[in-house]
Amino acid sequence: MGGVYYLYTIHPVMKKMLIVVLLVALVGSGLYFYSYKDHRDIASEDAVFTGSAIAFKESFSQPTSSSGDGVLNQTVVVTGIVSSLETNTITLNDALVAQFEQLPAGVQQNDMISVKGRCIGYDDLFLVVLIDQSTIVD
Repeated sequence: MGGVYYLYTIHPVMKKMLIVVLLVALVGSGLYFYSYKDHRDIASEDAVFTGSAIAFKESFSQPTSSSGDGVLNQTVVVTGIVSSLETNTITLNDALVAQFEQLPAGVQQNDMISVKGRCIGYDDLFLVVLIDQSTIVD
């Protein structure tokens, strides 16, 4: 009868190991879900800035401003004239570079377009504002 009773009880060392394993699994899964959140859908977010590419660049290049801290990693809508087209980028008014997953069809140089994307900063070397995850808005 003693052998059957042993099957229903857990040894104290095993109980501690089971608690440690469960705690590690719980913390690990919590860290995983905290780190790997769903990706943002920039195209469906509301913009914190809407305006021209030149005005947007000037808000970054003024030394007295906070250098655009309020729009970094935020969604913006910028309008301008296409000054150059490259593989996956469009430059507006030589002031803003918009990076696309895939270059939209039908966009040509000197077209007036509006681009929605996430502001990732100001490039001091090329003197342009950079946005990524861009889409053309109507």
